[in-house]
Amino acid sequence: MKKMRDSKFEILRIISIIFIVISHYSLWGDWDNANKFKYLVYQPLGQIGVCVFVLISGYFLSSRVLSARDGWQRANKLWLKTLIYSWIIFIITISLIGVEDISITKILMAIFPVVFGEYWFITEFIVLMLFAPLLNRMVASLNKKELKYYIGIIVFISAILPLFVKNLRPFGDMNSATILVAVYLIAGYLKKYNIRLNVSVSWCMFFGGIILELISIFVLRDHGDKMIHFTYGIIPMISAIGLFNVGISMKSFHNSFINYIASSVLAAYLITENPFIRMWLWNKALHISRLQNCSYFAFLLCGIIISILLVVVCCLIDKIYETVKIFSITKKIQEKKRQ
Repeated sequence: MKKMRDSKFEILRIISIIFIVISHYSLWGDWDNANKFKYLVYQPLGQIGVCVFVLISGYFLSSRVLSARDGWQRANKLWLKTLIYSWIIFIITISLIGVEDISITKILMAIFPVVFGEYWFITEFIVLMLFAPLLNRMVASLNKKELKYYIGIIVFISAILPLFVKNLRPFGDMNSATILVAVYLIAGYLKKYNIRLNVSVSWCMFFGGIILELISIFVLRDHGDKMIHFTYGIIPMISAIGLFNVGISMKSFHNSFINYIASSVLAAYLITENPFIRMWLWNKALHISRLQNCSYFAFLLCGIIISILLVVVCCLIDKIYETVKIFSITKKIQEKKRQ
């Protein structure tokens, strides 16, 4: 009998994707440049959501004995789903919406989304899954002091150093697989040694990180893209660890509906963050830039409502996708039996 997933983790999974989507609400809106920092209020949540999502995966996978084949199967499953969504969205976009400045590079990106990094997070997460069996052996074999040491090195080089030393990124930038490896190992460390932070401390970590990120946006408001520089790296990682600890401190429970939604929630990222439709979605379909003419409270409230609705709609789309896939597989099996 298949074990039912603990719904407290599935709630965290849903929240993590809502955080990612709502950060794009802030990030991709065609806001007035004079007050752009004002509308980036949700942007810090994006990287926090990414880290929480990886923490959940690391917490459950890191204690398992996985073979290289297991890692490949996990990566391949996500790879295939990403391919299908990318192809379908590309065909729909070309047929119904149209794409400006189409190029060979964009076409290749749509056809080979993982290889060409159409979704940075998906590409890096697939890399993480490929190395998960090796990382699990690392977690299992190292003692507490050694594991802390290597986590510290990876975090410093991938999440702290790039914030202050330009072009010195031996493990990649702050959107690299190395960041995900660091978060995965932290989750493994928390699981292996059954570490629980005080709930009050956890909340302080979560909100404290967000406040620091918002301060960085305000301070750097006149510096273009540098405005969101400190919303990546170590600060959102700390916030995510805080929120994750709040989640694991909750009492375990099982809710079929929550688990049902959570199993498809990643589709919200695959759909809304597809580069062929994201600007069209936010600025032409939803016209979110008009909200800057409303009260700031309305802007904040609409961001929450729109993001939750997008996640729900995308989950429903994914359920249709899963149903069609199961039907196709069943049909193939039946055809083979007839032969």
